[in-house]
Parts: sequence; C-alpha cells; structure tokens
Amino acid sequence: MRTKYILIFILLIGSNHISRAQKDLKEDLIVFFSPQYMITNAIRLDIDIKQGETNKWWVIAPYFYFDNSSTSVLNPDDIFEDSYDPHVYEDMWGAGLELRRKMFLLSRNYDKGFYLSFGANYKYFNIIGDNVTYIEEEGEDGLMYHRMADIAYSININSYSGFATLGHQFKPSSKFFIDLYVGFGLKYSFHNSPQNVSIKYNRDFTDYGYTGTQFLGGFRLGVAL
Repeated sequence: MRTKYILIFILLIGSNHISRAQKDLKEDLIVFFSPQYMITNAIRLDIDIKQGETNKWWVIAPYFYFDNSSTSVLNPDDIFEDSYDPHVYEDMWGAGLELRRKMFLLSRNYDKGFYLSFGANYKYFNIIGDNVTYIEEEGEDGLMYHRMADIAYSININSYSGFATLGHQFKPSSKFFIDLYVGFGLKYSFHNSPQNVSIKYNRDFTDYGYTGTQFLGGFRLGVAL
C-alpha cells in the first residue's frame, strides 16, 4: 500500500512540473491580426519570429487593401445630391509590406511585457475613378492650369514610412496573446496619374497618400504556432 501511495505522490509532482513547464513555454512564432485596419479597408497580418534564445524578435507584416464601395470611411457616399467630393472613387486596391525589430525591455521576458520596436514599411495603391475631377494641363503660355473634367482616370500612390513604438504584450494563455501599442512615425507618399489628375489622398494621417508625421496606436490579437 505504501508503494502505491508513493507512486501516486510522484505522479502528482511530475504532472505539476509538466503543467508549470507548459505555462512557462516560450513561443518562437506568433501570428497576429490587427482588427483596426479594417476601418481603412485593409487586412494586416503580423508574423512575429523570435531570434534564438533572446528577447528580440523580427516582425514581418503584409498589408492587403480593397474597396469598391461608396460607403466606406475613406470613400463616403454623398449626403446631398448637389454635394461634390473629388476624392470619391470607383475602385481601390493596394498591398504593402512592413519589417520591424521588436525588443522586450527585460531580458527574462521572451514573449510578454513591455517592449520597444522600430521599423519601416512600403505600400502601393491603385485608385480608379470615373467622375468629375480636377486635371492638370499646360496652357499655351507654358504655365500649368487646373480644370474640371468628367473622365475615367487612375491614380497610383507609392508610400514609404518609418516609425517607433512602445507596447505591452499580454499572454492570457499559453497560446493566446494581446498586444497594445502607441508610437510615432513619419510617412511620405508620391501620387502619379496617367491622366494628370491633381487630387491628392492626403486628407489626414489615415489616408492612403498621406505625407507627414503620424501618431500610431492600436492593438493586435495573436496565436502562437
């Protein structure tokens, strides 16, 4: 009987150690989803890859944009029939890629706690319209003028940005993560149109072709693989 109780005691201790080891398991690959990007017609996925047995990570984040609706945040439908918004478009698509370096502030924290990150991204957008808009053309005197025309047109936008963020990554369970972050960035965008359309999608820092400083903030939901 004593041997039986001793074996049961050893099994309980062993299971307790296994449970603790699973809770303290350090993940090497986490895939995050950022819901807030859907507001600007985008899907962003982050792939966080740990660098060896350190508190440093590489983050690779592809972006995908698509919108053919006239009721989205950046392409609102006209409220009044006589209202005019030169930024209204028929179709938009885009793609981008971000590379980021992330470092937890405490060396013993491999996948949770406060961290700093910095990186850069590139995005490309193609916007198609078929309405009244402003075009730029050269006059007989050699000067550039703007006039309104009802034409089909396209606008290509190339956007570059660099940034730094401070965040806190939570680990509610062994495989689930929540990440909150804030930061600042600098973005520069180039507009090009074969039809010489002069409209710029530079209304605010959330716009596709914004140029200037940015306040960054958001959250990510992740699952370890």
